[in-house]
Amino acid sequence: MRVGVLNGWLSQRYLPFWETYFRALEVDIVHPEATAVALPFPAPIRRLLGQVYSLKTQGVDYLLLPDVQLGREAQKGNPLPWLVGLEETLKRLIPGLPPTLVVPAELYPEVAGLAAKIGQSLTQNPMLARRALERTKHLLHPSFTAPKQGGVYLVGLVAQPMLLCDEEWLASVRTALDTRGLSLFLADKAPAELRQEGAHLGLGLELPTDLEAAGMHRYLSRLGKVKGLLYIHEAKYLPLPTPLRKSLKKAPPSKPWRMAGLEAPWNQIADELAKDLQV
Repeated sequence: MRVGVLNGWLSQRYLPFWETYFRALEVDIVHPEATAVALPFPAPIRRLLGQVYSLKTQGVDYLLLPDVQLGREAQKGNPLPWLVGLEETLKRLIPGLPPTLVVPAELYPEVAGLAAKIGQSLTQNPMLARRALERTKHLLHPSFTAPKQGGVYLVGLVAQPMLLCDEEWLASVRTALDTRGLSLFLADKAPAELRQEGAHLGLGLELPTDLEAAGMHRYLSRLGKVKGLLYIHEAKYLPLPTPLRKSLKKAPPSKPWRMAGLEAPWNQIADELAKDLQV
């Protein structure tokens, strides 16, 4: 049995348990190989699709996908499929997609029931699944380690959290800022704490990732060491929630800030922020 897993798209939040559990089930874990796809999407989306194409080519029996909204559904508005329906989106774009296993993009003890069900389905051996879960369920308790970050002129990043897992994209932004004496800063709070921050804004947000992005805004706006803010809004793929964008228009941050898409001219934006910050 071979299960393909993604690198990124919040994988660092849920894979620590699932990879260990699959190994205990004696299931082979397959990681994607670098695969370029010539599709009209921004680079972070192309990289995600390239991973899925790679796993399909490698002949996995199942594809493990994250539910980034943790089972929550929006009761109003019309959220984009990239935010609320990754499985269906991939099925539409990639013919012959392997069968999927969709799991919450975070870990908490209640995931054990789903893990037991998946383990029994993959192995057809309830006893093996039970033993594997007993050995690994301690990993279902969420943990968070704040990233080590430094610099004098910190620029906080506000975006849908899936984007912050794309190291190649982050590197392109970080390099542009570095050359102007600025340093990229990611919110150093756990996802659940950021969602609480977002809820305090009273914007009526429903989806966890929208709340998390709003929480980044609230937290970074008041963090004294953060001197500027960079908001990433890509309307067709990874948009910031509309209430947050309306709020920014009515009450802009007191710090220098810019809003940009996924493939913005980073050198130009870094120049503008450096000028505003008098670096």
